[in-house]
Amino acid sequence: MTDTIPAADEREEPGSPLSRLRSRLIRALPYLGAAQGYIGLLLVIAVGIVTKGQYFWNQTNLTNAISAFASRGILAVGVTLVILTAGIDLSVGSVLGIGSMTAAMLLVHHDLSPWLIVPASALVGAFFGLCNGLGTTVLRIQSFVMTLAMLSVVRGLDRQISGNVAVGTAVSDPSGHLTPRAEQFALLGTPGYTLFKGTWLPLFGTGGIAYPVLAFVAVCVVGQLVLAKTRFGRHIYAVGGNPTAARLSGVNVTLVVVAVFTLSGMLAGFAGPIDAAYSASADPLAGTGYELDAIAAAVIGGASLAGGRGTITGTFVGALILTLLDNVLGLNAISTNAQLIIKGLIVVVAVVLQRPGFFRAVVDPAVRWWRQRSRPKARRDQ
Repeated sequence: MTDTIPAADEREEPGSPLSRLRSRLIRALPYLGAAQGYIGLLLVIAVGIVTKGQYFWNQTNLTNAISAFASRGILAVGVTLVILTAGIDLSVGSVLGIGSMTAAMLLVHHDLSPWLIVPASALVGAFFGLCNGLGTTVLRIQSFVMTLAMLSVVRGLDRQISGNVAVGTAVSDPSGHLTPRAEQFALLGTPGYTLFKGTWLPLFGTGGIAYPVLAFVAVCVVGQLVLAKTRFGRHIYAVGGNPTAARLSGVNVTLVVVAVFTLSGMLAGFAGPIDAAYSASADPLAGTGYELDAIAAAVIGGASLAGGRGTITGTFVGALILTLLDNVLGLNAISTNAQLIIKGLIVVVAVVLQRPGFFRAVVDPAVRWWRQRSRPKARRDQ
């Protein structure tokens, strides 16, 4: 045995104040681990308020910040579903890109309504997600390799169908005004366009709510309800926790894995028109690097890359942390290079904090140090 038995004068008496303190700390550890995302969010908000005050903490700034990140937040929801099954999806950025290009081309060349464009883009994304799922389960290719290959394939298709040229969505009529379809498409994310304008809404007043914010929140709510309240959600956790045990319990593991990859692709395709509307164009390189932000949001929110642990609520908080962190750093004129370094370090810290027994490993040495400090000097000198 490697553990040593403490000397008699070092043992804690069951009813001692030190013993009670240690017990309380240990009981609080699970709650501290679960609350790490919320603690991080409060810290980012506090830094923003202290450094920039009203420039940061006002409705216009926060709405613009969340709108800019909304498409990546929607990607993060799909990525979280995949991560919960112990998989990974690196193709979501490229799938968002081709969804964005699909939306722009349907608007410009076919003058379709956004009511048709958004489902069409989501179906395109679902197709590529289905390919990822089948490649992972039927062909037994590791999800990392399969989605990395799909990232390249989809990006190539995007550049091929667009002729490597950006497609603008601000389509004008002969008088120079936006066409009715283009005006409707702008509501999907173009800054300055809001829904329910003139109607009083909690937190938003009468200024309306930006569609990207509404879509992001709605996707998170539905995703969390699916995970927490449905059999499919329980199956996702079961597959991620122990696929063999899940299979023996009657769970169709293959179907669950294919379904989560398909949903991830569908959400990426759904986010495409939002990204195109926000930029007022679809670029062949749209979505590049978005998969990293999506994975970071899921990890910061508490999702375990080993599978079986995480929530959409946590991912929502993680996305807010990244959103507001980008905003705070930008308001404080921090360079883009420094921002990338800071975000990378935050992801590393988040993963370390999730490690089983991490907080216990911190508390025990602290308690031992306090015990040494509180021991009478005469006994310490012996």
